[in-house]
Amino acid sequence: MGSPLNVLLYLPEGMADWEVGYASAELSGGQLLRPERQVFLSTASAGGGPIRTMGGMTVVPDAALADTPGEQLDALILPGGTSWDSAANADVLDLAARLKDRGAPVAAICGAVDALAGAGLLNDVAHTGNSADSLASHEGYSGSALYREELTVSDGRVVTAGSWAPVEFAAEIFRTLDVMDEEILGSWLLFWGKRDVRGIYQLMEAQSE
Repeated sequence: MGSPLNVLLYLPEGMADWEVGYASAELSGGQLLRPERQVFLSTASAGGGPIRTMGGMTVVPDAALADTPGEQLDALILPGGTSWDSAANADVLDLAARLKDRGAPVAAICGAVDALAGAGLLNDVAHTGNSADSLASHEGYSGSALYREELTVSDGRVVTAGSWAPVEFAAEIFRTLDVMDEEILGSWLLFWGKRDVRGIYQLMEAQSE
């Protein structure tokens, strides 16, 4: 077994908690992941202090972003939230650009997609978001021809999703990181995506084997 993938979940102030819960639960828990593709999931906020989510929870990060060496990261996950227009998030957008340049996955949902658009990071990859008009309003964005009306899009190891697609966003993260067998992922999507109880029984059976 190799070293775990080092995945950072960034915590912006006013984070939309529900948008990354499906992904973080599986990446952190690890029960459904391939034994040879385990993940170390850590969290960071801009200054290292606790943040308050849109759901009213206070979340204490593992570290400040500045204390998280970017060269040691294998992937970055960016939730939506109410503060993406704040200058406090500039450093994580710089980190996203560096990871994208070296081909490491960057996954963004909802307002974080708008932040990537404003930083010019979606101009050369197919992507989706909350709406094409929303992205087009950002000065640094010129990627409207690459916008796709999909729940989630992955291109060039950049994963994007609209706010209504946290399940599909998580599934695309699992695919991009190659941490979950397709059969397991199919059962996971059957349960969480299709609300079909057969999916959870399939997952329980797979775990017992």
